[in-house]
Amino acid sequence: MTMKKESNTRTLSPRLRTITFLICLSILATAVIGCEAKKISASTLAKPAAVEPSTLYDEFSDAFRKALWEFAFKTSGSALTVKDDGNALYSPISLYYALAMVEAGAGGHTKGELRAFLEMLGETDAGAELQKLYALMLHEGTSEELIANAVWMRSELGDLVGQDWLDQLANRFYASAFKVDFKDKATAEKMSKWVEEQTRGKIKPEVDPTEADMILMNTLYFKAEWAEAFEEISNRQDSFYAPSGTLADVTFMNNTYFNQEYLVADLFRASAIKLKNGKIDFILPNEGVLPETLLASPDFLKTVYESERQTADIAFSIPKFSYKTKIDIFEKMKALGLREMLQNNPDLSVMLPNSEAIVSQITQEAFIDLNEDGVEAAAYTQIDINLTSAPVMDDVIEMTFDRPFIYVISDDAGVPLFVGVVNNPLAS
Repeated sequence: MTMKKESNTRTLSPRLRTITFLICLSILATAVIGCEAKKISASTLAKPAAVEPSTLYDEFSDAFRKALWEFAFKTSGSALTVKDDGNALYSPISLYYALAMVEAGAGGHTKGELRAFLEMLGETDAGAELQKLYALMLHEGTSEELIANAVWMRSELGDLVGQDWLDQLANRFYASAFKVDFKDKATAEKMSKWVEEQTRGKIKPEVDPTEADMILMNTLYFKAEWAEAFEEISNRQDSFYAPSGTLADVTFMNNTYFNQEYLVADLFRASAIKLKNGKIDFILPNEGVLPETLLASPDFLKTVYESERQTADIAFSIPKFSYKTKIDIFEKMKALGLREMLQNNPDLSVMLPNSEAIVSQITQEAFIDLNEDGVEAAAYTQIDINLTSAPVMDDVIEMTFDRPFIYVISDDAGVPLFVGVVNNPLAS
């Protein structure tokens, strides 16, 4: 019996080996064919320099931090205009990084105009400051913060791009630069996938590069827990008084924070809740005052940011909310002259030394989710370029955000990450 079994085993082995070989060959061929079908032709023109996360906040200049806030004060009112019950969200720092890449590629009058728009005063070396800020904004763990930059251009443009500009992208902005086939549908998917990965799946834009010659991208991802979390057991269902009427059964989170800084102005009250990385300033307009009314004044956010605050125990009641937005920056900031600056014969001679070009479009998409654990937010800014020839308070102050309100998110580096308006906490 033993000999018979051994004989059968020897007889079957060659056949098994042959069958196994054929199956493996088939799988390998399928895998190779599948990979070839998804292959996208891309040539890397610039790779980001090595960077290590930093917590040396003192090395980041107060003057440049103030410039970032001045930029936020100037642009937020225009970016956050909404109709009816619409919510709004805008990332000043994401737009700033994207426009700073354009400024690095500009010359002559356009460089001067962009520096003024970006509040780059005097001889400020904005690239060096943004280089420091990039390292300060890299966080991993329970608090996560990630900023990324990339430039994509059609293949024929690769030889026309200035090397000085590419060097700045790699070393100051830690950006990648690629020349690709904009007519290939797979390129659009690759670009969208890049944004999705950088924003941890929170934003996947529909990118259409077919009308552009070059596209600049900035992404920002931010996630932080409350320093002192809201307890779900303290939640309650209540009404929110939206512009269009009362919304029933809105979930409000509740907590009392002791020795809390707060600000009382003629038209609003404000107080911040600390995160494990940064804080969120919540701004409650007085009854009958709309967020848009406050934001229409360029001095409003400056008052919130710079005014001296008192301390008290604050009982917060804040609705949970989660939503996405997309805005046309050119349209929103028409009154600020940004479109005229970048479309009326701009000088982009550092970016494209032997060509003329305009910025044809600037858009920003953003996402936020605020709940008992903390906040998660993301932003994506895209720039398309085309070639051309106090009252007296009680001991415990109640701040119930049951009507439209404004919030501002900043990180430990002290820069303005997001500014938002909630008119409807149930909208997504």
